[in-house]
Amino acid sequence: MDQSDKLKVENSIDLLLVLLFAPGKDKQFAEAIEGITRLQKLMFLLQQGKGPQTLIKLAEEYGYKPYKMGPYSENLREDIDNLIAAGIVKTERLKYLINDDTDGDDAGCDLCEESKEVESLKFSLTEKGKKAGKELWESLNKKEQNGLSEFKSFFCSLTLRQLLIFVYDKFPKYAEKSEIRRKLGL
Repeated sequence: MDQSDKLKVENSIDLLLVLLFAPGKDKQFAEAIEGITRLQKLMFLLQQGKGPQTLIKLAEEYGYKPYKMGPYSENLREDIDNLIAAGIVKTERLKYLINDDTDGDDAGCDLCEESKEVESLKFSLTEKGKKAGKELWESLNKKEQNGLSEFKSFFCSLTLRQLLIFVYDKFPKYAEKSEIRRKLGL
C-alpha cells in the first residue's frame, strides 16, 4: 500500500474513529467510551476547542443544539449508528447503580438523588474498527496524538456528573433545554 492509499483523518467520521482508538484514562489504545451522553460531550468539547487545534475543524462538522442532556448532535448519533451497522463500532449494554456522585450515563438516570439502576451503552471498536483506527491514529502527528490522548484521558476520567457540570458551566447556552440542570446545582 503506498502513502496515498493510507487512511487520514479527513472528516468527522474519521475523527470519531480516531477518538475511539485513542488511549484514554487507562492509557490503552481503543479504550471504550461509556455512554452516548459522554460520547456526545467529548465531540462537543473537541468542537469547542478543548482538544488538539488541528482536529477542531473536523468536530465542527457536527451541528450541536441544546437538548435534554445538554449539547446534542443528531449527525453524531447517525454516524455512530452507521459505524455500528458497518461492523466498525460495537456496543455493549451496561447496567449501573447510580446515585448523585457515581458515574453511569444517561438512559433515564436524571442524576437521581437516590440510587437507581439504569442501562447505558459502551461504545468500542471491533477488530475491523481497530485496524482503521490505528491507521488513522498513525496519520496524526505526535502533538495531535498526545493532545487527543490527554483530552480523552481527562474527560473520560470524570464522572458523568462532573463532565456535565463542566460542559453546562462553560457553555450555558447548550444547557438551556436540559432536564437535569437543576439537579446539578446550576
